[in-house]
Amino acid sequence: MNMKKLVFIALLSLAMAPAMAQHGGHNCGNCPHHKQHQQAAACCDQQKQQPKTINGMAAEIVQAFPEAKSVKKETKWTVVLDANKKVVGYAVYSKPASDGIKGYNGETPLMVALDANQKVKCVILLPNNETPAYLQRVADAGLLKAWDGMKASKACKKKVDTVSGATFSSRSIIQTLQAALKNI
Repeated sequence: MNMKKLVFIALLSLAMAPAMAQHGGHNCGNCPHHKQHQQAAACCDQQKQQPKTINGMAAEIVQAFPEAKSVKKETKWTVVLDANKKVVGYAVYSKPASDGIKGYNGETPLMVALDANQKVKCVILLPNNETPAYLQRVADAGLLKAWDGMKASKACKKKVDTVSGATFSSRSIIQTLQAALKNI
């Protein structure tokens, strides 16, 4: 092998070393790790292209408030109404308050459902680019339920531990929730 080829191969190896090390020394695109990222990316791309709505309301609002028949958007939240136009709760979206808070692969936007008394009914993770396996750890650990039943004013101040094995994702979710509820 001539010297030019040897130098080229050495430089190429040095340039690719960080990426190869990050993926266990390979970058085949066909292993379970890479397939998982490809599936997650495709799923997220689909969700971004087609916002999910049911009866003209965001699917996450219908999920949190099955009795919802209409919504009214206000500055700090979306008011959720039943068939009699009675307030059944509020949907608080983390964006734009959480802009810049990042997990492992980007932002972790949330919708926080508050009941009519402004207590957390549930926290719903919206489409994102986090690794599905890490988000499964977060869900299995019950992180999204850590604030259930708390007044919004107390929930945003609650100290919550990150989930081992999903530290970046869980830290992002915690900080995103705090940012979303900070001005409620």
